[in-house]
Amino acid sequence: MIKEIDIPTTNPFSRRIEYIDGDHSIGYLEYSLIYDRMEIDNFYVEEEYRKKGIGTKLLSYLVSVAIEHRVINITLEVRQSNEIARNLYKKFGFREVALRKYYYGDEDGILMEKNVM
Repeated sequence: MIKEIDIPTTNPFSRRIEYIDGDHSIGYLEYSLIYDRMEIDNFYVEEEYRKKGIGTKLLSYLVSVAIEHRVINITLEVRQSNEIARNLYKKFGFREVALRKYYYGDEDGILMEKNVM
């Protein structure tokens, strides 16, 4: 089950959705909803639950939230080496738009974007 979670923060744009199994959170997606755009800040699924469609469900839910809020686009940065995540994002229509040199300190990041409206 996907649940929207209030996170204690001083940033009024921050939001979080979690995938709950029983009483245990096995994955989450943190994002910022900034007026007419959205940015994925953090996305995680516990290792033993990966490749079971949980990331797909979280991302699908996020896209529905973006549509509901009439968001123009969703952006994120992903490690260049993270082919699994990059492929998941591409499945949802994200495209690679820029390379961010040393974004992760020791590794380049790729800026990805999905147009929603």
